[in-house]
Amino acid sequence: MFFVISGFLITGLLLKEQKLTGKIDIKNFYIRRALRILPVALLYILLISIWRVIENIDLKNSDLIHALTFTVNFAPYRGSWYVGHFWTLSLEEQFYLVWPALLLVFSRQLKVILIGVIIYSCIVRALVHHFSYLEYITLSPFFSYSDAIFIGALGAIFYHKEPAICKRKLFQNYVAQLLAVALIIIFVCLQDSGKLSIISIPFGNCIIAASCLFLIFAYITPSGKLFFKILNSKILVHIGVLSYSIYIWQQFFFKSEIRVVWRMFPLNILIIYCVALVSYSLWERPFLNIRKRFSSNKLQPAVD
Repeated sequence: MFFVISGFLITGLLLKEQKLTGKIDIKNFYIRRALRILPVALLYILLISIWRVIENIDLKNSDLIHALTFTVNFAPYRGSWYVGHFWTLSLEEQFYLVWPALLLVFSRQLKVILIGVIIYSCIVRALVHHFSYLEYITLSPFFSYSDAIFIGALGAIFYHKEPAICKRKLFQNYVAQLLAVALIIIFVCLQDSGKLSIISIPFGNCIIAASCLFLIFAYITPSGKLFFKILNSKILVHIGVLSYSIYIWQQFFFKSEIRVVWRMFPLNILIIYCVALVSYSLWERPFLNIRKRFSSNKLQPAVD
């Protein structure tokens, strides 16, 4: 869901910028991304680097290098626990490196390119499952998961071209929505258990991502439906604003070589929220205010 939403939001904003201004300012795009992603990520890396002097945690210099260069998904075993969660951020940053240029240069062939990449992702998962030595040759650490981002991007292209697509009966059908939820649950369970691998390994991730996109289409349009009201409640919107901060800080409070009370459930959950709130309010928000200078005022702000 994280990858699908990311691909959908970023592509939608880029297409909207292109439509309103007639171009995509790639330099400003990367400045905006840097001001959103780097401040709290670098702060976290700095603090855990200092903390390893205080506590004997499993954190090598190579782990820090992978985190700083956003290549954790290419690190053996995804490195240390304390930066292991950066594999998703790394994959997303690698997507940002190529996607704006592809969108700009190959605007007419985007759908074909995206479908090709999604198919390649399915092939890579099957190949690496049987021939693990092909992992880096096929760029599996990226392509094994990138189809979720590209499915979100493909959805944004369809939505940008025809916003009314979300009002079609298929997306408003409760049975179809329940089927999408069921497919997500089924294929998550199949992947976790290793069952029906002939389908779940190559296609499971793709099916889960497509189901997530279906639910986005079903609930992106404002309505009086209960689920839409829940998703847009003040509590969930607040959590959404803090979601990136929570993502960055949470790993530190879930494992320790030394058992301490502030890493024990449920107190650690409350601490993660408090740390994320302070981090967002005092550290990240000033950078987000600077970021506004590099955005077109015609573009709708988004938590991205």
